[in-house]
Amino acid sequence: MQSKAFIIAAIMAFAEARFGQEGSVQASIQALSAFGNPGEAPTLAGQTPGVLLAGANACAKLVLADQIVAALGNDPQVLAGAAELVAAEKNFNPSAQSIPTLCSDATLPATAELRGIVPLVDPAVLGSDVENANSAASLKAPFDATGLSVADVVKAQGFSNFTAQAAA
Repeated sequence: MQSKAFIIAAIMAFAEARFGQEGSVQASIQALSAFGNPGEAPTLAGQTPGVLLAGANACAKLVLADQIVAALGNDPQVLAGAAELVAAEKNFNPSAQSIPTLCSDATLPATAELRGIVPLVDPAVLGSDVENANSAASLKAPFDATGLSVADVVKAQGFSNFTAQAAA
């Protein structure tokens, strides 16, 4: 009986670890309240969970990252917060889909400093080790994204286990 309780607790801990990750991105954007007009950073931060949900369009987080820079400026702290959003893992529901979706719109993100940053993907996805290493590397030195969408950049870096999704 104790082993059954332990297994259930372990499964619950794993599930909790995979969901709710958008909270760290939201906190990073919220912390930018010294930039822009009063109330803008919290308002933008409040939008981050919605763009990271499994059902959200893959391009929505890139649009929001551009909005963050447009509203709060291009200070290095603002760019770092927006970059964290671009690289954030979009929630993934393996029971509803078998692979993640990535944005195929070559105009996004429009902010030059955010181009070439690629997202994390759920570790359950085949090839995620490659993509997640690429994501970490892209935050330090973005990949060349000249004329390319995030989906194109990801594919050029060796990860192709995703569905490309155009902006809505």
